[in-house]
Formats: sequence, C-alpha cells, structure tokens
Amino acid sequence: MDEKKIKLLIKRYEDVYLFATKRISTMISEYVLEDMSIEQYALLRKLFFSKSLRSSELADIFYVNKSAITVKVEKLVKRGLVKRNRDPNDRRNVYLSLTEEGVKLYEQLERKIEQFVGNYLSDLTHEELESFLDLYEKITKIIEKRKEKEE
Repeated sequence: MDEKKIKLLIKRYEDVYLFATKRISTMISEYVLEDMSIEQYALLRKLFFSKSLRSSELADIFYVNKSAITVKVEKLVKRGLVKRNRDPNDRRNVYLSLTEEGVKLYEQLERKIEQFVGNYLSDLTHEELESFLDLYEKITKIIEKRKEKEE
C-alpha cells in the first residue's frame, strides 16, 4: 500500500477511534458509573475476574507506573470496595481483592454498562459486531507480539 493511502487510513482511524473512545468513555462515566472513573471501574473489573492481584501486577496490566495504580487503588480502598491482604508467607507481598461491597457494585455496574452499550450495539448486525471484535483482537495480538519482541 502506498504511503498516501496509509496516511489517510491512519487519519480515519484516529478520527473514529479518538472520537468513539472519548465519547463512549464520557457517556459511560456520566450516565452509568456516576461517581467512579472508567479507570476505577477497570480496576474493579480486573480484580473481579482475577480475584487477587498485587499493585505491580495491576500496573503492568494497565501499562502505568505503580504510583498511578496506588492512587486509584487507595480511592477504592477508602470507599470500602477493595481490600489489601498481606501474604502470610511473605509480608512484603500485598494482594488486592474486592470486598463484598466491591463485588456487588461491580456486578451492578456491569449490568448497567451492558444495558447502556447494548442500546448502541443493537444498531449493528451480528456479522458487523463479530468483524469489529475480530479486528480489534487481531490488532491487540499484533501489538502484544511486537511488544514481546522489543522486551
């Protein structure tokens, strides 16, 4: 593909991606999450499915430094949604997990998000949704593979 076509495709991707991501994130924050950021919800989600992780593991998962995760986690701890658990065999290791209230809130928010996003996805056919997700999964795999080569 020539350079001009690639530049046009990248511009289209940026326009669509940046608009869609920013707009959807803003709408979900305003209408669904209320007093929680998308990042905090993402942390709850990761802990819900992983059960227990260290801050450093969360930092790696979200591609941020540990201090950024610590700030977000601290807010969730203060709200009683996340708890810290010391490893009895190595007290230096502190594992994070959801409290009972954190689990309940996550499940409630998940249902709200499914309903909210579902309203928009209902305008797409099953094939369009599958193609969209297949493409994003492929892009994710390409990025992960290249990142592994760099390390």
